[in-house]
Amino acid sequence: MRTIASMVGRELHWVQPSIFRREYELRAGDILVARMEWVKFLGMVARAESGDGCWLFERKGMWSPKIVVRTCGEETPIATFVEKWFGKKQPLVLPSGETLIIKSDLFGWKSNLETNTGELLVQVKRHGFFSGLYDVDLRRRGTSYKEFPWLVMLLWYLVLQASRRAHAG
Repeated sequence: MRTIASMVGRELHWVQPSIFRREYELRAGDILVARMEWVKFLGMVARAESGDGCWLFERKGMWSPKIVVRTCGEETPIATFVEKWFGKKQPLVLPSGETLIIKSDLFGWKSNLETNTGELLVQVKRHGFFSGLYDVDLRRRGTSYKEFPWLVMLLWYLVLQASRRAHAG
């Protein structure tokens, strides 16, 4: 696998190799950049890895849900993201104290990770109405954050969670 930062400027897509498994791959053509899979089929814990490392994302709570991010093999969270039920613009506080913004459009077709001044760092956009393909746009500015690899994975995890909720309702 490659590092996330090495793929800035490349055409990237999240794909699901098999509709029978909750497993996804971030690809640049034939190049595997990253993977995300659910630890248990109906569970809330996803394991993500790239050439940068390995992380676990877990959604906890029902009425005030939060996403806990941990490095694989570690118990101490490196970040916690509090989800808002109706918020399309949500703050994400990094371990350094800096705040980034996660934005999604009304229908969940596009999700962005931006600085608090609105500068785009990462965008995940649905490729078409019937397609399970998602385009990923990584911006050079994002690589200035040491958390960039797991931030890219967190954005994808949130897209999948939103899709899962939409299909359940």
